[in-house]
Amino acid sequence: MITGGTVEMKRFGIKEGVHFLFAGVFILFLCLSPAVAEQRVIDSHEQFDFARSCMEKGQYQRAIAEFDRFIYFFPEDGRVPLARHLIGTCYLKDGRYREAREIFSRAFRDAPDSPFAGKALFLTGESYYREGMFDRAAAFFGEVLKTDQPSQLESAAHYRLGWTRMQEDRWREASDDFKKVARGDPLYPNAAHLSAESLKGELLPYKDPLCAGVMAGIVPGLGHVYVSRYKDALVAFLLNGLFIWATIESFHQDHDVLGGILAFFEAGWYAGNIYSAVNVTHKWNKKVRDDFRKGLMDGFDLHLLTSRKGPAGLALTFRF
Repeated sequence: MITGGTVEMKRFGIKEGVHFLFAGVFILFLCLSPAVAEQRVIDSHEQFDFARSCMEKGQYQRAIAEFDRFIYFFPEDGRVPLARHLIGTCYLKDGRYREAREIFSRAFRDAPDSPFAGKALFLTGESYYREGMFDRAAAFFGEVLKTDQPSQLESAAHYRLGWTRMQEDRWREASDDFKKVARGDPLYPNAAHLSAESLKGELLPYKDPLCAGVMAGIVPGLGHVYVSRYKDALVAFLLNGLFIWATIESFHQDHDVLGGILAFFEAGWYAGNIYSAVNVTHKWNKKVRDDFRKGLMDGFDLHLLTSRKGPAGLALTFRF
């Protein structure tokens, strides 16, 4: 009896263990099934277009991340060079000029004969132009023109060289560069207008710094009146007049030491008055030039150099 009962209990335990095993496997399957179901398919077209849409919305940081994701998952896609080019363009538009130049430099170095090499040279120049480093910008635009590039890129280089020359006050050279933009190019109407307008830079109402300095030397403050700085003129006139009067009175009253000290300080104020008059005249001329340039329309848009063409895409399945 005892032996039979023990056997039955063992059989019952084995059956229960099997039941628990199946139950455990079933529960595990239920737990894993959401992860299996939660599969996402990344399509190269959708990923690239999404990155580009972020860029066009001005979300440059996100666009850079999405282009990087595209390159990571589709390294063999024919649009990878374009994606890298657009990453550099995002850096450029975001004002991160050094990072942009690193991207463009690598693109040119890795494939100097690719369609993006000329654009990389041009956009490197554009980064220097936007940073106000016009001599370096002109050097890169000139390099673009030394290579065999599509007419649109050549026209863009001539156009940007024209603006670079204007920034350097080289008005006639700017006019000549604008004239070299090809007819039929989207930039041509604006370039033709700028070719004529840039020559007016030579006729701007400049003030002569030498004349301002001479006037300030004759009558303190008069150089400031020359450039309509009337408050500065009044301060210079009163300050120098006061010191000159005090110096003369000191010598008349035989206070030679005091007169010498006042004369020393007055010499400094007098020289400062002349220097200030010359300086504000240069500032006047710079403002005249800047206002003139601001009144001209810059028709260049980076979208002109951005192609939307790309080869057929791929698809990739992965799990989150």
